[in-house]
Order: sequence, then structure tokens, then C-alpha cells
Amino acid sequence: MSGKELRLKRIVSPSDGRTVILPLDHGVTLGPIRGIEHIQATIEAGVSGGADALVLHKGMLGCLQLTTRQMPAVIMHLSASTSLGPSCQHKVLIGSVEEAIRRGADGVSVHINLGDCHESDMLRDLGEVGRSCADWQVPLLVMAYVCGDSTIPQGEQVAHAARVASELGADIIKIPFPGDFQTLARISSSLCVPIVVAGGPFIEIESMFETIQTSLEAGAKGVAAGRSIFQQDNPEAVLKAICDMVHGGISAKEALQGLKGEYVLRSNP
Repeated sequence: MSGKELRLKRIVSPSDGRTVILPLDHGVTLGPIRGIEHIQATIEAGVSGGADALVLHKGMLGCLQLTTRQMPAVIMHLSASTSLGPSCQHKVLIGSVEEAIRRGADGVSVHINLGDCHESDMLRDLGEVGRSCADWQVPLLVMAYVCGDSTIPQGEQVAHAARVASELGADIIKIPFPGDFQTLARISSSLCVPIVVAGGPFIEIESMFETIQTSLEAGAKGVAAGRSIFQQDNPEAVLKAICDMVHGGISAKEALQGLKGEYVLRSNP
């Protein structure tokens, strides 16, 4: 077994080939938004809620030292931009694979935005990170998105982004839901690495659970949701429900019913 395969087992459950990833890298792009103002509490909710992996920027890895529970896998995010700048879609590298190893991460992640005027820079950076990941045997999560105006249908754009990520060395690919079951099923079946569906901006729980169920039925191997989890009133309970869907095979309806029961129990101790 290679080092990369061993590390991947910490991120993707070897029992079912699925994963629930909680990205907590939003602070660089968006600042201290609701849900991550106190990142330590959010990390604890992610750990207690059963996330398979957390995505964090380098500076936040230090918060993990305070956690006393069994740790999930840790993915250090290597891309950054801010909403304050003129080129928010232009992600630049702010770390390296070697640094991630020294800091104790199990994997790294890179965000690309195809269609941006700086697309070529992001592709070059992804290629370099992919090479380093192969050298150091570190799993690479690629967050593949498309931005800008295009006459190409959304589903085809997402499929193209996923293919780019796979071609350039991704071990796990995070994409937005492409709009329909058939397109996601085609993307999932055409690639040899697991696809996880992004949570995107905050949405209502019912819609999120339905999208997750559809995604899993279409062949996705899990979820990588941040704001749709940590901006909920009870992120730990929501995360547990998602883990039950991904790893336990329960339906969106069952997850919602269980979540409502959790709220009742918490409000009536």
C-alpha cells in the first residue's frame, strides 16, 4: 500500500468508499462570517458531528491541539483570495505540500475557477501541486468550479471542470451539483476518482438533504459542505444527519425526521 493510499483511507471510509468533508476555509475569502466567528467551537462541532475530514487553512491547524476527541482527517487548503480584492476568483497558492506534511495534515486541497481571466495561472499551480502530491504521496482534493458568462450549459461546464481536475492529478474532486441526476451520474461514472458534491451557500435543510440524496443515488461518493452546515442553528446535529445519509444509507426524509427529533431532545432535556 502506498503512502497516498494509506492517507486516503483516513479521508474516505474504506468500508463504503464515501466521505463527509467539512470545509472551514471560508475565513480567508469571506472573513469571520456567521458560523465560524469562533472557529474552535465550529471545529468541535465538526469533530463531534462525525465529519470524516476537515478542510482548514494553515493557521487554523493550531486549533486542533485543543481537541480532546478522536480527530478526523485534516486537509490543509493551499488556495486563497479575498472578497475585498479586485480578483476574488483568482486563487493563488499560499502553502505547499511539504509545509502541509510538516504541519501534520493528511491531505491538501486546491481551488480552481475555470473561465476566470487568470485560469491559466490556476491550472499551472494545480499541476505543480499535483506533481508534489505524487512525490510526497499526499492525497489531493480539487475544488473545481466554473465562473464567468458562457453559452455552454451548466452541466457541461461542471463536467469539464471535473475532467480537468481528474486530468491534473486529483484524488478527490469537489464540484457543485450540476443541476440534474443524469449529468451527475455521467460525471461520476466517467471518472476513476471519487466525486463529492459541494454544499454551496447556505440553503434550507430540506433542500440540502434532497440534493445529497440525489447526488448519492447518481454515484457521488459524498459531500463537502461548509456554510450549509456550520450556519445552521445546530450544525453538529445537521452534520450527524448527513453522515447517516452518506454512511448509513438513510433517506432525506428519514434524516429530516431524525433531525427534528434531535431538536426536540435538545430543547427538552
